Amino acid sequence: MNGECIIRLIRLYAEARGLTHRTASTYMAGSGDFCDRLERGCDVTTRRAARVVQKLSDHWPADLAWPADIPRPAPVPGSPAALAAAEAPPEATP
Repeated sequence: MNGECIIRLIRLYAEARGLTHRTASTYMAGSGDFCDRLERGCDVTTRRAARVVQKLSDHWPADLAWPADIPRPAPVPGSPAALAAAEAPPEATP
């Protein structure tokens, strides 16, 4: 997962939740300047990138589509996104 994808996910999440990207960065990465550092070209370890993307997946709003061009890890059982998916009615099939 590259930094541009992570930045995009954090910014989408922030907008959907009515947060600044710095606040969303703090929630998801533990650092308010995480996105800013990535935008300046700083690296992120594979492990940290995976943790951040997993946390985003676990807390992704049910009414917000995950970008189709970014692979989404399955939400962890018991996470807000997993619980919301379990409560959602099944999608109609034609």
